[in-house]
Amino acid sequence: MKCIRVDRIELAPDARIWTAQPVTAIDMVATPPGLQPTAYIQNSWADRPYGRITPLRVAAIHDGEMLAIRLSWKPVGGGNPDFPDAAAIALPVSGDPVLGLMGAPDAPIHLLRWQTHHDGGELIRSILAEGIGSTRPGPEIKRRVGVRRHDGLIDIVIARTLGQGAGAAPLLAGKTTKIGFAVWDGGNEERAGIKAFSGDWIDLALDA
Repeated sequence: MKCIRVDRIELAPDARIWTAQPVTAIDMVATPPGLQPTAYIQNSWADRPYGRITPLRVAAIHDGEMLAIRLSWKPVGGGNPDFPDAAAIALPVSGDPVLGLMGAPDAPIHLLRWQTHHDGGELIRSILAEGIGSTRPGPEIKRRVGVRRHDGLIDIVIARTLGQGAGAAPLLAGKTTKIGFAVWDGGNEERAGIKAFSGDWIDLALDA
């Protein structure tokens, strides 16, 4: 199983901090039709390709207070103002959730989901999932996002505070947890369950 190693270094706004971080290439797959939330979505996309963004390149750092994860990928479709590009990181809150099933009532998943807002701003949402089609607003947790588009690529940095709290996935220095990823190709009109995702959890080890 792949493991993303997270070194403890000082966070800084200078993007050069990422040049020293190891990058893990994650093989992404399309969410299977049977895992789509409705029959309408399953039928609408039965003959349309989706979830073609792969690999997703991932790096991570933390400073003892915040974890920052950098995601980089190349969109497949062209731009579409009605369907923004989006990406999410998923972390287990408790229990042993199945990533592809978006968790369960006794094993929820906490997601931080980025997309470009309709007014041009960058939106990062906290979401809690307890099964397919069950997403709802997640815990209010300190979070930030930075975005760069260049040379046909999208680079984003999603950051959240370390620690644990009601509904928030625990992130503790010196501990290992799991992480999953999802990417929506807006140019291909992808949304909801129509996406590329990491298929299964990946180990996330935070340096002490």
